[in-house]
Amino acid sequence: MAKRLYFFVSLHDALRMCKELSQLGVNHYHVLPHDMEVAFVFERASDMTQLVLRRLFGTDGVSQPD
Repeated sequence: MAKRLYFFVSLHDALRMCKELSQLGVNHYHVLPHDMEVAFVFERASDMTQLVLRRLFGTDGVSQPD
């Protein structure tokens, strides 16, 4: 089932995430300012896309920050 996902990152990390998302071919998202952070908003993310995004943003319970 597709659903909307939000990920909050720092401004510094947002630049890196944009690059990584582009390399993965993910381009159906928008970015919103949120206090001192940025929110990446993904509309209608499929189950597979959700897995990839959670891994990329480090919210899958497995991946570790660099």
